[in-house]
Amino acid sequence: MISLKQAHKHIKTLHSLQPVVVSLDKALGLVCARDVWSVAHCPSVDSSLKDGYAVVSSDIADASAGNPVTLNVVGALTAGDGTDKLHVTPGTAVRIMTGAPIPRGATSVLASEFADINDNTVIIRANARAGRNILRMGSDIVQDQVVLTRGNMLGPAHLGLLAAAGVNTVVCYPLPKVAVAATGSELVLPGEPVAPGKIAASNMVIAAAELEALGIHATTILVRDNLDQLQTQFRQLVQQVDVLITCGGVLDGDKDLTMQAMEQLGMEKIFHRVRIGPGKGACMGRVGNTIVFNLPGGPPSNNVALLLLALPGIRRLMGHRNPLPQRRKVRVTEELTGQENWTQLVYSKVEYKDDSLSALPLHSLGRLEAMAKANSLIEIAEGCSVIKEGELTEVWLFRD
Repeated sequence: MISLKQAHKHIKTLHSLQPVVVSLDKALGLVCARDVWSVAHCPSVDSSLKDGYAVVSSDIADASAGNPVTLNVVGALTAGDGTDKLHVTPGTAVRIMTGAPIPRGATSVLASEFADINDNTVIIRANARAGRNILRMGSDIVQDQVVLTRGNMLGPAHLGLLAAAGVNTVVCYPLPKVAVAATGSELVLPGEPVAPGKIAASNMVIAAAELEALGIHATTILVRDNLDQLQTQFRQLVQQVDVLITCGGVLDGDKDLTMQAMEQLGMEKIFHRVRIGPGKGACMGRVGNTIVFNLPGGPPSNNVALLLLALPGIRRLMGHRNPLPQRRKVRVTEELTGQENWTQLVYSKVEYKDDSLSALPLHSLGRLEAMAKANSLIEIAEGCSVIKEGELTEVWLFRD
């Protein structure tokens, strides 16, 4: 049996999956595996920041409401137009739209609210110094600059940045293929009647939903307590996925057959049992190239092991440098007691109270209700006998 810190060290040694080339429309939520360089300037030309008139700034240096200046309008430009046929000379102006290229000879753009059009002339009632309302070529992105570094998880704005840089594919770590197998003859699938003595496979539902939140559509399966059937199903699954998560059957009872089946498949154990409560029965191993997380069957034990062990392992395969949940120091709202050689984890709701973050323990609620309402786990570390009300302690945040 190892500590939570030791388990996390093992998880951080996992190798990310082999990078692949992904189009931008498929890259949301993936982790960038290589630095990305721009292939174009953005903007690609000097362009206008306003709807207005491209002018020679010295022509209107003295323009004001009481001293208007009249210029001849020699053409118009909109975004995407070329400028080869238009040339601003002293005494002339070009009507220009936001994003349109700056015509040759123009040194500034006057916003349209300071001008009145009159047939082929424009009456200007304000000045615009040189460079006014002009977005210079490459002011956002310069060709061949690094626009994204390895290790960044791609959000919507990252994808927009890459598109603006002229990039249409990116090398990313792919999403792992994952299967979730719930074991137990007492389990029923969602939607099936829960007869006396039966239990809905809620662990499987939660695990699949957590994976969906990562963008992973997991295979789910329910396997009865039969050693031969468990072996057959597990053997098939480990050949098809990068990660197998099992729920239940990790203790020492006669019906706890999961570990027996995994051992007969030749699973190499990386660790088995962690000094955490709930969740101590968790095991991490490997069958061939497939990582296996055997999680306990009790809902809190299963969920804690999923949040603090299995999901971090999956995020590591996805390329996350720090795959663990966010960890913060937060004040507790009531006294909590711990154990000398055990890490206790308490479901809690972290929220702002009196301009600071506070963690409200939820142990007065039923197990599943506490799991549903919690956004964090208070950690009472090994060797900590008591955390007094109002003291700071470490909290794992797994919800915003």
